[in-house]
Amino acid sequence: MIIIERILFLKRISIFSSLSSYELRKIAEVIAEEDFEPGEIIFSEGEFGESMYLVVEGKISIFTGKPPAIKVLASFDKGNFFGEMGLYDDKPRAASAIADVHSRTLVLRKGEFCDLISEFPMVALGIMKELNNRIRATNKKLNIIEKNIVDSSSRLYSREYFLDCMKSMLNRARNEKATVGFLMIRLKKVHFNEGDGSPGELEKFRTDLIRELGLRLESFIRESDMLCRFDDSSILLMIPEFNAKSTLMFQARITDDLNRVLIDFETGRRLYSDIEFRTLIFPEDVDGAESVVKAFETV
Repeated sequence: MIIIERILFLKRISIFSSLSSYELRKIAEVIAEEDFEPGEIIFSEGEFGESMYLVVEGKISIFTGKPPAIKVLASFDKGNFFGEMGLYDDKPRAASAIADVHSRTLVLRKGEFCDLISEFPMVALGIMKELNNRIRATNKKLNIIEKNIVDSSSRLYSREYFLDCMKSMLNRARNEKATVGFLMIRLKKVHFNEGDGSPGELEKFRTDLIRELGLRLESFIRESDMLCRFDDSSILLMIPEFNAKSTLMFQARITDDLNRVLIDFETGRRLYSDIEFRTLIFPEDVDGAESVVKAFETV
């Protein structure tokens, strides 16, 4: 972008809109340009930052956590800015930023920013006002995200949140030509050994059993793996970088432990059940998140 294009762009940014053309020109002269490819990490949670980014084209998402279980806090497209805390303090980044599509940005670094605010203090005030609004919005978003977790101790996520993470993981795997294994663990023939329990009692035991299976699976999974309660009777496990052979090997490893959970329930709660497994591999068996869901819903 030439200087005049940068000035016109900056004029449309909320924190710069009240500045004069002379002041905008001063900022335009020191700001740099950076492009990012789809899936490229702009900065990572925990690293020290010294820059604020303004989106000229594209879309950037801010997230916490590690793939696939990431929590998207906000998304920014043309005319928005992010990373502004890197200008104000020397603390690590509280979240990561990733380019969802090819994106072009303007970058304001801390050194140039300090020079600017000594001459134009209104710039600092504008950013602080916007920052307060974003903190409130982020806290609200985090509260909503926490409600998506069914049981944090067993790492069972809601289906909706799991599917969002799955889409992100499959897009990354497609770009990197990697595989992702899926393992469905489904309860079948759930009933009481003696007499008939009420539907509510049976559903409670089913939920407890799903939770216990999730807790047992926790000792087998890696940080990059992810579990969800797919429906009333099943758990779906997503295992990045697993192929058909390694997914079946994982199934063999967990079978005895899961059967012990069933035996405990049968002994202590008069509840009988059995489990069945089904595996799918991306991209060999399915070509995207929708086809994963469709395949498991037809089991």
